[in-house]
Amino acid sequence: MKRKQSRSYGWSDTIHRGHEVNVETDDAGNVVAVWFRCQPLPFTQSNHGAARAADMRRMYEAGGLPKILAIDLEDQ
Repeated sequence: MKRKQSRSYGWSDTIHRGHEVNVETDDAGNVVAVWFRCQPLPFTQSNHGAARAADMRRMYEAGGLPKILAIDLEDQ
């Protein structure tokens, strides 16, 4: 199978300078869109219990996460 052409989105090739993924939710808290700068991204949503949620909150509160500079994409 031939590999499709991929492209890098980010670095200084966009007008935006954000370094994180943005998640949009509806009024019920369901994810409706995920973006990196102006690039919509595919996503899956899964629900987890309170213990997992608490673990994830602690991880983000602790900080030290990397900045996203670019993502590699393969257009369909």
